[in-house]
Amino acid sequence: MIAALIHCAGMRRDAMARRGLAGQRGGEYIGAMRAALAGAWVALWGLTLATPAWSMGPNVVLITIDTVRADRVGCYGYRQAHTPNLDALAREGVLFQTVVASAPLTLPSHCSILTGTYPPLHGVRDNLGYSLGDSPPTLATILKQDGYSTAAFVGADVLNPRRGLSRGFDTYSAPFRRKMGRDNPLVFNLQDLQRRAEDVVGDALGWMSAQPPRSSKPFFVWIHLYDPHTPYGPPPRFRALLRDPYDGEIAYADDAVGKFFGYLKEHALYDPTLIIVASDHGESFGEHGEYTHGYFIYDTTLLVPLLIKPPLGAGVGHRHTDAPVRTLDIAPTVLQFLGIAPPSSMQGRGLLSLILGKTPASPANAAYCETYYPTEFGWSALRALRSGRFKYIDAPKPELYDLVADPQETHNLYQTKRATALELKSQFEGLVARVTPKEPPLRATPSPADVELLASLGYVGTSDPLPAGHPARGLADPKDELGTYKILVSASQMAAEGRCERSIPLLTRLTQEQPALFLGHLTLAKCELATGKYEAAESALDSAVRLRPDNLEAIFYQGICQFEEGRLQDSLSSLQSIAQLLHDEPYVHFYLGSIYEREGIAEQALTEFQRCAAIDPNFEAAVFKVGYYLAKSGKFPDAVAEFKKVIAMDPENASAHHNLALAYAKSGNDAEAQSEFEVACHLKASFCPAPDQR
Repeated sequence: MIAALIHCAGMRRDAMARRGLAGQRGGEYIGAMRAALAGAWVALWGLTLATPAWSMGPNVVLITIDTVRADRVGCYGYRQAHTPNLDALAREGVLFQTVVASAPLTLPSHCSILTGTYPPLHGVRDNLGYSLGDSPPTLATILKQDGYSTAAFVGADVLNPRRGLSRGFDTYSAPFRRKMGRDNPLVFNLQDLQRRAEDVVGDALGWMSAQPPRSSKPFFVWIHLYDPHTPYGPPPRFRALLRDPYDGEIAYADDAVGKFFGYLKEHALYDPTLIIVASDHGESFGEHGEYTHGYFIYDTTLLVPLLIKPPLGAGVGHRHTDAPVRTLDIAPTVLQFLGIAPPSSMQGRGLLSLILGKTPASPANAAYCETYYPTEFGWSALRALRSGRFKYIDAPKPELYDLVADPQETHNLYQTKRATALELKSQFEGLVARVTPKEPPLRATPSPADVELLASLGYVGTSDPLPAGHPARGLADPKDELGTYKILVSASQMAAEGRCERSIPLLTRLTQEQPALFLGHLTLAKCELATGKYEAAESALDSAVRLRPDNLEAIFYQGICQFEEGRLQDSLSSLQSIAQLLHDEPYVHFYLGSIYEREGIAEQALTEFQRCAAIDPNFEAAVFKVGYYLAKSGKFPDAVAEFKKVIAMDPENASAHHNLALAYAKSGNDAEAQSEFEVACHLKASFCPAPDQR
């Protein structure tokens, strides 16, 4: 056993030596890591006699906890926090005091974390309408190529595989499903779009326990916990523990992290594993008038925690460092630890010198950040540069802050410190030119379903492309539109929660005051449609389409409104025009199937429902319709398979159990049919046989 361990560890060190490390400190690093790994392996050998070790190299665990402000974590000095596991990790490794996220939005920020690049390079500028392309390389693609087993477990649909971050992962667990809303077909159940930390960690532990006990492959595991994101709703134990629900969500996430660490320790995997815990962005609680995140780029939503625990034997103890770093430094730091030369695309810098307590020759204290979220409303993007003690925000009304004298960013010095402002503006423009490719990736047209899905998670948007050219020139400053933004967000959130009756008066008044506000008319139309007020919905949609004739979301809702009014040919025309542009939009095909269903064209209805289910196998209503039409055409074994899929998604779907029973009966499987009839009856009384039929 020990001979095998020595052989595998030797192979790993030889591979590291062959690869080398790009940069000035490569030789120093390889020597340090060889010594560090030797110490780690000695520690590991002492455990392998009693515990099987399935990883022979330095394993890597990356945990990102969504929406965590650094100043709300215990090890960062917050006394009201209950974060014992993060605090313990900080005592065993390195805590970075000033960590800047690249964007205050989940998807762009995670793309920066996993690629080590700024948003202008990786091309993901917003949660809506973007996905990571085939380049740049990600941490997962690099480690997979290096022989790692790679697995990811994410907590929210905003990071679903279609977003591109699954590239390089052998396993990418994101079991989210789209379920038709009762009133508004595109109002999603929030619980279908996110999952609790305990479920994410449980999923990860299931994967860990299923790995071969003596595998020579090290692992890279990324765990994403979404719980601190709005709406804040910690489990009862943590709600009782902490008065503030946001703190309760962080405490709950910390508890789940502790369970994962407990598994690693129990299986002798904790000590030899490189562990990194970070957040993608922070949260605002009214500072600068902003609640939640994404709209502004002040430090409340950009400063995040970063904790790194090196493998045992790396010669690193408890350490705090005040040197400013960035979340895009995480990926190159992992590669430094593993002795892998970072790809030329990476714009972050490895933090090994800081981790070892040494001052880097040229500290990377400049950080670029951006939000393109305001462009969803037709307003300017915001971009910023932090350099030394100052922060410059590029906007129609530029801003400059002295972060040492004014950490709350309340005193704009742009007019009074003109020389400093112009110097930082010049630095900003130079950095933007360096980090932006000549042909930056373009935004795809987001589907109406994706727009509503993100609305359910708290993000308002539209399916229009971002404005071409300069992201601020000629557009309104988000600071001046904060009141409008708050009304739109509030109304959209009420609509997403099924409370359209309360949002309609707000939106009606807003559209009267701002008749050119496209999102106001569109959101009003969706609420009128959800409440069955089709004439009012059509009027609002007419206003929206006049403002933006090519907006696919407005055309889609026109098609739905026409469908609900019984104008099937008009609806068919509207939806077919979208289907020609959005080939992979499941809701368009679902409604096309519904039109053919109403017209009694069963074969075409089945074809459209099958297309919908092929695009999204978790689209429960479409899978049910496929089963129904297969049964109707006499294909009972195929229908049985489809109804079983529906029941796997929703075991309490009484209609699926009833139709499965009918399909079984038609197939001659009387025993299974009787069992399913009984389940359907138990779930819904209307499926029970009449007394004289029992």
